Amino acid sequence: MKKKIAVLTGGYTAEIDISLKSAVNVMNQLDTTKFDTYLIYIDAQKWVYIDAQKNEYPVNRNDFSITLNNQPIHFDCVVFFPLHGSPTEDGKIQGYFDMIGQKYVGCGVLEASLTFDKAATKKYLANSNVLMAKSKLYFNTEKIEAIIQHTQANLSLPLFVKPNKNGSSYGISKVNDWSELEAAIVKGFEFDNELIIEEFIAGREMSIGVYQLGGIVYSLHPTEIKSQNDFFDYKAKYLGESSEITPAEISDSLTKKLQEINIHVYKELGLKGYARIDYIMKGEEFYLLEANTTPGFTSESLLPQQLRYAQINIQDFFTQLIEERLLLK
Repeated sequence: MKKKIAVLTGGYTAEIDISLKSAVNVMNQLDTTKFDTYLIYIDAQKWVYIDAQKNEYPVNRNDFSITLNNQPIHFDCVVFFPLHGSPTEDGKIQGYFDMIGQKYVGCGVLEASLTFDKAATKKYLANSNVLMAKSKLYFNTEKIEAIIQHTQANLSLPLFVKPNKNGSSYGISKVNDWSELEAAIVKGFEFDNELIIEEFIAGREMSIGVYQLGGIVYSLHPTEIKSQNDFFDYKAKYLGESSEITPAEISDSLTKKLQEINIHVYKELGLKGYARIDYIMKGEEFYLLEANTTPGFTSESLLPQQLRYAQINIQDFFTQLIEERLLLK
């Protein structure tokens, strides 16, 4: 008998549009000979199952079930590969599933909420021999003038100003001159009530997938990102304004070094399922940027590129992740 799999999309943040694009791709990749798939859309107003004819059926939030033809349907497993930002990357939906006993593929509450918080991730890894850019965390309760003064006293240009808990490069600015800092802070606070301001590291940007199956952690080959813009922003990520080289054109020894660092970071953060972790390569050193526990899975996304290079069938990859989770109590 085929297992019933709920595929989550939507979300509570600015990443809804990316989530919807990923959902189409993921639904097309799941093995329909093994799974009956159900697209579940959630946002702040509604949780609904959307069928092939775009009809909507409400989700019973007491047990995460739906009712079709007067018959309740419960799901064997939930995948949220296509659900970016909150409530998956911050761990909220995992907490809900844990409370009702619903199986799911991916990171749990602790590791998801930790990695969604860029500043907390840096603090957590401070003693793990992982190189990271110097940075400071600020809150929207602080006066902008005070943030500017503190930043000028503690950090050096150029800088990145980032919402501390957001993804897909929404709200990020690169600051090359102190006169640009105030506008960058205002922009960042439009997406989050916390900002992380960190020093720019000149180097080559690498993004590399990592996953766990059968208790073994595997690192894929890195992709080098060459943005046409000042950095890897939304347009570069999703509108084709970048070149992505998979595998990155670096030596075998540096590739192996990065893969070892990647596995180390994955284990230190206690991640599960798959993730994508971003780095800056400066000389022969790798500086951690951030870990993404629910990376994009659109046709333009990096992880599918890396799986294809490794000759890993994406459908088989999803099947293994789901079936392994179904076996766990």
